[in-house]
This record gives sequence, structure tokens and C-alpha cells, in this order.
Amino acid sequence: MSLLTLGVETSGLIGAVVLRRDGETIGSVTLQQAGRRHAQTLVSEVDALLRRANLTAKQLQVVAVSIGPGSFTGLRVGVVFAKTLAYAVGCRLIAVDTFRAIAAASPRDVTEVFVVSDAQRGELFVGRYSCADTATVDTSPIRQGEIIIEPADTFCCRAGEIAVSGPSAATLPPTIRVLTPEFHLPRAEFIAALGEQQALAGEQSDLWGLEPFYLRRSAAEEKAAS
Repeated sequence: MSLLTLGVETSGLIGAVVLRRDGETIGSVTLQQAGRRHAQTLVSEVDALLRRANLTAKQLQVVAVSIGPGSFTGLRVGVVFAKTLAYAVGCRLIAVDTFRAIAAASPRDVTEVFVVSDAQRGELFVGRYSCADTATVDTSPIRQGEIIIEPADTFCCRAGEIAVSGPSAATLPPTIRVLTPEFHLPRAEFIAALGEQQALAGEQSDLWGLEPFYLRRSAAEEKAAS
């Protein structure tokens, strides 16, 4: 069964949206700048992307969205957009683990990978994934345990020989086995591919209840709470 899937990735400074059909990417566009800029351009860019493919939003069967960890504002914009679009056209909404999409892009010889991003205060968000057959958008990494917040020095002491990727991988010391930079950031085609797989497996996210995956509140929220 083939699905027409829109993948939405807004977790970082550079976002993207991708159209995928019959297991192939049929169109994509890059969204420059995070947060409010994503909010300003996302609707018009998706509309233009669909028009270039001679498609309409009502033909979409799946909207797959990156839910984090990542930028607070960027993720919020992407999730609200995906929920609104899925509701408007009546298609399925699928939440995709951002770190899983990064793990899926790992080189073919990587069988296990840590994905890390900046959690501020000298800490990292850390996820661990097993990868059976990577380097194609049809792979399905499996997360081992939960994504956690860990002091960077503690993580470096336990990383061992396992490969490390993710937005903060380049900041780690040379003793760590860090993948090359082209593997560090989430890509919308992997968001779309994993979303398609999850949809075919019968998964569906709650239109009303889905929220970005935050392990801690933003600095502004913590300041307000204090």
C-alpha cells in the first residue's frame, strides 16, 4: 500500500518539508530560520510544494511531524501546523521521534548510535538507538530505553566505542566516536519515511492531545514559574 505523506521537520534552525509517495521523495523545500520564521513561511511553502507536484492538500493521507527534542518554538510551530492540516483535510497525523530520524540517517556500518543535542547548563539530551540497516529512508531504528538529560561529562565517560550523532555531536571531545557532520541534523525525508512506516503499522497520533516532546520547560517558562 502506498501513501501520500507530508513530512514536517522544524526542530532546528533550518527546517524542511517533504512530499513522499510510493516510497520515493517527490518534492522538498527548505525552511530557513527557526521559530517565528517557520510560522511565517510554512503554510505558503507547503502550498507551493503541493502545487509543483500537481497535488492538493486534500490528497494527503499522512502528515508526519518531528516532535523533538529540539527548539521549543520551532517544534511548537511544526506540531500546531501538522495538527491543523491533518484536521482540515481529514488525514492521519503521525508523531515522529526527531532523534530516531537522525539515527535512521546513520551510515550503513553503524549498528548502534547515541543521538545527542544541547540541553543547556552543561547537559545533553541523549537517546540510544539500534540500527539494523541504515543509510536508506526505509530503515527503522529502535530506541533503547528513554531519552534522558545527562551531564555532558558523564555521557562522554560512558559513550565508549558507540557512534555518536545529533546536533551537539560536533561539540564533543575527539576521544568520542562522532559521525561526520552530514549525519548530525534531522532530515525531513526521514521524518516522512518513518511516519509512513508508522502509519502502515496502524499508528495514529491524537489530533487534540499531541504535544512537542520536551524533557524540560523552556527558560522563559522556568523563570515564570519561579
